[in-house]
Order: sequence, then C-alpha cells, then structure tokens
Amino acid sequence: MKARQKYHKRWLRILIIAFFLLILAFIIYKLFFYIPPQRIAAASISGQGRGTDGNKTQNCQVCYLLNLDGMKGLGHSALLLIDETGAGQIFSYNGMQYNLFQCLLGKKGIGKMKVISMNPEETSLFLETGEPPASAVPGEGFDECHNFDRILYRYITADELETILSGTQKYIEAGNEFEKLYADLYSAENEEGRKSSAEQAMEAFLARESLPKYHIYTHNCDTAARELIALADSEMAVFNSSESVLLPSSNYRNMCRFLGSSWGFRVLGEDSWRERLLQ
Repeated sequence: MKARQKYHKRWLRILIIAFFLLILAFIIYKLFFYIPPQRIAAASISGQGRGTDGNKTQNCQVCYLLNLDGMKGLGHSALLLIDETGAGQIFSYNGMQYNLFQCLLGKKGIGKMKVISMNPEETSLFLETGEPPASAVPGEGFDECHNFDRILYRYITADELETILSGTQKYIEAGNEFEKLYADLYSAENEEGRKSSAEQAMEAFLARESLPKYHIYTHNCDTAARELIALADSEMAVFNSSESVLLPSSNYRNMCRFLGSSWGFRVLGEDSWRERLLQ
C-alpha cells in the first residue's frame, strides 16, 4: 500500500513539474522566438502603390487597430480612417454611462466615441509607432489609445471612406447629447423645477430605440470598429456574422486568417514583454 502511494506521489510530482516546464517553454517562446504574422494588402500597383476599383481610385485606407494590453489586458480596438491626403482619424468607442464594474455586471448604456484627428505627418508617425502624437490628442481620457500594437488595413475609395465616416456620427451624436443632458441634470440638482424637466429630458433620450448602446460583452470597442468597417467591406460583414468572438485580440488573430488578400496586417511600434505574452 505504501509503495503504491509513493508511486502515485512520484507521478504527481512529475506531472506538476512537466506542467510548469510547459508554461515556462511557452513564456520563453512568446518572449524570444515568436514572430507576429505580417502581410501587405494586395492592390493594383499605381504610382503611389495604391490600387484602383473600376473608375474609382482606392487612395484612402480603413484600418482596425488593436492595443494588446488595453482595457486591463483584455485588449482595446479602434477604427482608423486615412483620407486621400494621408490625414487620419482614430475612432475609439468606450463605455460612458456606467463605470467598469457596472459594465462587467452587464449594464448596457450610452458610450463615448472618442476621436483623435491627425494631419498627414502625425498619421505617418503613428503608423510607425502606434502612438498618437501628443499634439493630436484632445485632452485626457484617451489612455486606451496611447499605444496600439497591431493594425489590419485595406485600401478603399473616398466614397467608401465617407460611408464609414457617416456611420460614426450616430455614436458621436449619442455621446455628445448624453453629456449635454447629464450636465443639465447636474446643474439643476438644487432647483426642483429644472431638475424635474432635466430628468424627463434624460429619460426621453435614453428611451430612444435607435440609440447605440455600449455593452461590454455584445457591443463594445471591438464590435463598433468591425461594424463600421463592414459598412464598406463585405468580407468584414461576413466575419461579423459568423466568425467573431468576445476578445479583441482573438478577433484580430481570426481576421488575419479569415480576411482575404485585400487586407494587410502588421505590427505597430515595438512590443513590451507584457504585449509579447498577450499576443
């Protein structure tokens, strides 16, 4: 009996050691040997290396951005649009009505579509580093956008860019209106008549069925970015309906495999050790 117990204990120790060695090997591989996949977006070659679609020149870009260690390590996604001049705009969707804990409990509320506008020089620098220049960031509250690590991109026409740009307006307008009504409600706190009117205005606003609502599990930063891209890209629409999962980093990997050659992908800047483990 004692011999059998010794035998079982020995095998248990061997299994535990083997498990930790596998974890160690995985960490070493991620930190020192793993090379993130890269691919150049396919396009008909022109003077600027950009493609054409019929009679419409594809001299703009739509990009899906990923911050690997954003959102407490869960990942944060954003949309980047680059127009024909090379100027770019980053659109980053975040929860606003509720705090992170309430969002994790499943609360659905108004989100804020934050916008970072960059001139061509700032955009070019961003595409090298993944870091929006400080001169382009309009204030505080942009922590999730300070260090993007991966980019998926494709060339599109100016009309397609306008289609996506128009789609961002409902997010921007909803966030701006909520902020205005919230400010009115706060300023009327000690005035009963104004407070009642402000509360009714807020209730009427939140009751609108057409409002985009942020939900950390079903309609988050990643969902908004992909849905906006799908307004002008049928491949992304198919991906959204059949292949998407919860985490942005997993969706990035899946998109690299699923999307066709019109899409390119690569690293932005240099990965930290934490980002190497999360990739």
